[in-house]
Amino acid sequence: MKKYLGNRMSGFCLRLLAVAIMALAPSFALSQVKITISDQIVSVKGEKMYVHSVKRGETIYSICKAYNITADELQRLNPVISGGLKEGQLLYIPVSGLQQKENQEAAPQVDLSGYDQENFINHKVRWLENLDDIAEKYGVEKSAIMAFNGMKTESLKKIKRLRIPVRKKDAPYTTYTDNPSDTADVPTQNDTVATTQNPDPETDFPRTYSMPELNVGKSRTVALLLPLNTGGKPNANYMDFYSGALMAIEQIKLAGGNIKLNVLDYSDDISSVAESEKIREADLIIGPIRYEALKEIVPVANSLRIPIVSPLDAAADSLLGECPYLFQAALSTRRQVEALADMVIEESSKAPNPNIIIVYSTSSADAYKSEMLKNVLEEKGASVTSCGGSSSLSAVRRDMDNIIIVQTYTEGLTAEILRQIDIKMIPPEKVTLFGTPKWKGFESLDMSLYFKYNTRICMPYNVDLNREDVRQFIRAYRSLYGCEPRANSFNGYDIVYFFCKNLLSGLRECAEDPENSIAADYMEKNLLQLDLLQQKFRFTRNPEGGYVNTAATKIYFNPDYSITSEQN
Repeated sequence: MKKYLGNRMSGFCLRLLAVAIMALAPSFALSQVKITISDQIVSVKGEKMYVHSVKRGETIYSICKAYNITADELQRLNPVISGGLKEGQLLYIPVSGLQQKENQEAAPQVDLSGYDQENFINHKVRWLENLDDIAEKYGVEKSAIMAFNGMKTESLKKIKRLRIPVRKKDAPYTTYTDNPSDTADVPTQNDTVATTQNPDPETDFPRTYSMPELNVGKSRTVALLLPLNTGGKPNANYMDFYSGALMAIEQIKLAGGNIKLNVLDYSDDISSVAESEKIREADLIIGPIRYEALKEIVPVANSLRIPIVSPLDAAADSLLGECPYLFQAALSTRRQVEALADMVIEESSKAPNPNIIIVYSTSSADAYKSEMLKNVLEEKGASVTSCGGSSSLSAVRRDMDNIIIVQTYTEGLTAEILRQIDIKMIPPEKVTLFGTPKWKGFESLDMSLYFKYNTRICMPYNVDLNREDVRQFIRAYRSLYGCEPRANSFNGYDIVYFFCKNLLSGLRECAEDPENSIAADYMEKNLLQLDLLQQKFRFTRNPEGGYVNTAATKIYFNPDYSITSEQN
């Protein structure tokens, strides 16, 4: 290339060209940064969001273009970018924008000139209904329905309503020959009839919902899915969970409940477990433990309309939109952050001159939670002075009420941060410290600093050894197994006891029809609220489907060396 250019340009021109290329190189490199769509998706207030980590050279324009979102929307969801983008920032971006773009680009090209573009039928998609059924019902080609709704596949998995095109020359609703009251849905306040000329059979013949018949004396079957690895060395954590579960079943039976427990070890092959007859005969599924395995069982729960419990994985809440029968017992990451934010807001409201500082480790998980916490606090009206690594402690002020939130789960770094706070010689009454749930289990730290700096911890669960029922459980556990119960032992007992008790009270019947608001209200008010040994349960309906546990426990290390707890 040099030889080619040298034959055609003078040395001066070559030097001039080189200088010009060097001058243009930085801007050219920045313009060529390719945005990689994030593979991390979280649920924020019921809406699915990408979590995008800003890379060097990325701009607001390039991010908005890649994710099909406006700059105003990006700014609204991420106020932190008002000061400009910074490398490493975590941004929340709605999944819907990119999905809409993909649907528009991939929608089948079908001639819709023969259809009325303004007068269509609003069809509510029912469980187990497919596009062939709907097309046959209305006498419309599948391709026309797909084009009219911007669908790129025939899947109805995440579609709740379809607009059915009406032919211009056809008489309206000539294909309805069945009794419409057999299939119509209950209209809600938000339901609208898109057609202005004809009645909508979806709302003309409303179904009246009522409580299902509850047979509290009926025997129930529970499938408990655990990766016990009984063929090799058993997993100690899950054996602890199983041990607590067995004690819960025994307690239920002593109270007169008739429960049959089928334990399925899926450590080898989750797909074979999904096809097991023991799953199909179950009235309730507890497990699998982790998101990846749970995702394999969710379609089975959907097809059989069986309530399924996510017991331990906080990340499994992302499956709620795919399964209206899913109960997320483990406190989700988002809910843990929101509960912590509520505690911080409560503390800052009492401080005359609050100075909120968030300190986190270099771990991507800690950084992600810290950025989420910062966003939630700002959404709630709180101002965060500094958010970053241990250098953020330089923002501590002797003349302000310092609220220091330390987001680290390692004992060594926690000890170092506590030491840095202590050597600043800030009056203890000017510091309120917030730690992570792991702090309660650290053994080698100077615990006196917890009390000195009014430490608060937001826990997804907590064992209060002063309670008599907790002490009775510990004594019974020792007697049965010859060892001390651990966190998973309590988890196993609490979750299995809670859901078996609910199952005997009609959980299966009430959960079978997700559209039955009367049964849903009954569950939420009468079944899904209970305090147990270690965990508290307060389930609420998730807007996308299923139920989430919202209960957290606030732990206070007080200056008088007492430890108190409170329900959040």
